[in-house]
Amino acid sequence: MLINPIQYFIKRYHSPDLSASELKRMLNLWLPFILNQIKIISISEDFYEANVKLKRSFFNKSPKQFIWGGSISSTLDPFFPIMMKQIILKKGIFTDFYSKAMHINFIKVAKTNLTFNFKINKKEVILAEESLNKNNKYDGWHRVDGIDENGNVCVVGKVQVYLRKRK
Repeated sequence: MLINPIQYFIKRYHSPDLSASELKRMLNLWLPFILNQIKIISISEDFYEANVKLKRSFFNKSPKQFIWGGSISSTLDPFFPIMMKQIILKKGIFTDFYSKAMHINFIKVAKTNLTFNFKINKKEVILAEESLNKNNKYDGWHRVDGIDENGNVCVVGKVQVYLRKRK
């Protein structure tokens, strides 16, 4: 019996028993993350927190030596929807999920690596669960800061997460 790695990845990715370390490994091997130098440092076992580093490199820096906004946008895009999907999935609710919108405020030029600490709180999860049970969908905004190696906030990002119950 041959195992198709893509089918296996998709099956595990949508599984309620997906572990945080397994998700971290999968995402760190994802080609867009490799090319943009996005590295997941840690994901909490309950999926309420993820620490991600955007490394400044030849592939994502401008001629002026700062990180391109597109790489920052790529870093902000997937994490809140994935985390929220997995938290809700562990409660037995299967959803389609994506980032509906993003608002990025560039505070300071990013000339070093950036660290993002994505956090979801219990109130947000309760709100999402209630909205999914009542309206079969949820969309809510979540905020994260991009902090450089000197401790300066360079980016403030807001991501609108959209979840819809699967039929």
